[in-house]
Amino acid sequence: MSCKYKNLTALLLALYIVDLSATEIEEVAVIGTRVATSVLNLPNNVSVLDSDVLQSISAVHIQQAIGQAPGVNYQRGNGQESLPAIRSAVLTGAGACGSVLVLEQAIPVRGAGFCNVNELFDTHFEQARQIEVVRGANTAFYGSNSLTGSINVSLPSIGPDYLSFEVGANQYVRAKAAIGYGDSDTGSAYGRVYLTATEDGGYRDDSGYQQQKFSWRHHQTIAGWKVDAGVTATRLDQETAGFVVGPDSYRDPVLRKQNLDPEAFRKTSSLRAWASLSRPVGENKLLITPYIRATNMDFLQHFLPGDPLEENRQQGFGWQSSVNGSIGDKLRWALGVDGEFSDGELQQTQDKPTQGSAFLRATIPTGTHYDYQVDARQLGAFSHLTWSPDERWRLIAGLRFESMHYDYDNRALDGRTRDDGSECGFGGCRYSRPADRRDSFAHLTPKLELQYQASDDWRWYLALADSFRAPQATELYRLQRAQIAADLDEVEATTLEAGARWQSGSNRFGISVYQLQQKNLIIRDADFFNVDGQRTDSSGIELDFRHDINKQWSIAGALSYASHKYASDQFLDAININGNRVDTAPRWFGSATLSWQPTDSLGAELELVHQDEYFLEPLNRYSYPGHTLLHLRASYMMGPQWRIAFRIHNLGNRSYAERADYTTFTDERYFPGEPRSLFAEIGWTF
Repeated sequence: MSCKYKNLTALLLALYIVDLSATEIEEVAVIGTRVATSVLNLPNNVSVLDSDVLQSISAVHIQQAIGQAPGVNYQRGNGQESLPAIRSAVLTGAGACGSVLVLEQAIPVRGAGFCNVNELFDTHFEQARQIEVVRGANTAFYGSNSLTGSINVSLPSIGPDYLSFEVGANQYVRAKAAIGYGDSDTGSAYGRVYLTATEDGGYRDDSGYQQQKFSWRHHQTIAGWKVDAGVTATRLDQETAGFVVGPDSYRDPVLRKQNLDPEAFRKTSSLRAWASLSRPVGENKLLITPYIRATNMDFLQHFLPGDPLEENRQQGFGWQSSVNGSIGDKLRWALGVDGEFSDGELQQTQDKPTQGSAFLRATIPTGTHYDYQVDARQLGAFSHLTWSPDERWRLIAGLRFESMHYDYDNRALDGRTRDDGSECGFGGCRYSRPADRRDSFAHLTPKLELQYQASDDWRWYLALADSFRAPQATELYRLQRAQIAADLDEVEATTLEAGARWQSGSNRFGISVYQLQQKNLIIRDADFFNVDGQRTDSSGIELDFRHDINKQWSIAGALSYASHKYASDQFLDAININGNRVDTAPRWFGSATLSWQPTDSLGAELELVHQDEYFLEPLNRYSYPGHTLLHLRASYMMGPQWRIAFRIHNLGNRSYAERADYTTFTDERYFPGEPRSLFAEIGWTF
């Protein structure tokens, strides 16, 4: 048996161990209903990463933390970049970010029409109390962009004051602080301020980043209203290392440190502010959350010929509202209306000719490629019901109607020309700018889940849900070649899911089996047109578990198997890929952590992370063999105030790729993973 399958077998065997001795701990989450709710009262596809897990991992990149949840397979790019995958292949392209809704304090980090695949770096995950993940469709409280999953990062208003300082490989330095004020015990005003500053020299040439984050959380009661307010501001200045190119180049000790795009960079800033206002209204509860949001991002697109510069901006405001109540002891209900108004703009320019063939130089001009502004309006109304006819049965049902409207203004010349109106010559210009237009989309999404509490420990469930996303502004208005308009509709996903969860104290075991059909997918076809109408079929099994072997030893982990296939006709090189495996979609992936706690002060854990083989392109001709990594972590409390910890990433010093893909211009290309790396941290609680 290969080492790869021995590791998978070990993960599976661990699921059969049972112990009933631990103390019960109730998990709560806000991602389903926007207020703290027991996970037992939410749909069963919710995973919670608590503060103990997050503190132990002390993630440099959020992918290291959310990979602890089943079904989540984010790939790390260079620096703080990432590509999303929850119950899907790892996604790229203009609409990839629309598959996963990213939230902080249950508020979307970006507008539904202006998402970005890297937007998780705009959350303050480094100091999160917990991270909540929805695998598959979210509840009716959320609409567009929660197609296959959702992630919510949560920071509390209370907690101990602390300072920490961390150093690591490649001149990595990070400082964190959290300072509170007020007295939560008396019910008066109180809150907390969080600061994080990071500098990373980068493993590869001409790479590294500086990042700063500030968050404020505040609680107060004013005239009968409970007010939970917050602000998060972030800044990232990153030198970006692009792909290394060539078969197995990630294994070469010289090539994997190279940066073929030393001029590439990413600079971004974000600001979000909100206030959640709640109060009783008769026997019901009213919740209103207004918020404002702004982001700015400039980056060199090193993955495109000519390395054009993109500058995008987004600002807007919105609100979430709901009324929650109950009818007797058996029926709980919620009704709400949400809205959001956003203003987004994008410019793409190139200041020097594209290197390469004469054809490329002719069709990719210097100057302005795109310059447009879009006003977006999103409105939604929903209902959410939980009916418990007796102690064993629970029915969760939801319905949401949502509309999205875009008003697009092209601020450059219409058509497929240079920015001065001249033609590009043979082959025409690569980039096409549609004329001013308006687009509207609307969708109705039902949700239904039936739960059965078979005993105090076992719960079974069956769920059917619809989810969707509207086309992103970049899919509609950032066109190429001869396409002068994109006639696109919403992307839909239908999920049928069944599973069970066993929990006794801190011991747990969960299994989910699902079928997911994504319809009307938007792709860039062989003519470089943005078109919809494509489909993929997915099916999978997800396992998560925790078991306390004894007072000192425990094991926990998550294992996922998924099959993703193209399910509609699509021709590449005159070959129909219908039935092929979706690229960048490993069938097996997961992790397992063995923890040792000999005393209350000392703890250590060994984590195994596995990534199976996957294809690099839709024709299934090239593949990445996968990898298995080991990470070691340990911590020691030196009295009640001081804590030291260390982590060794990639303990076995394996050569691996964080991401692998294939293009006709470069052949195989990779983001190489870092070799064995040591990190040390000291923290002071006061």
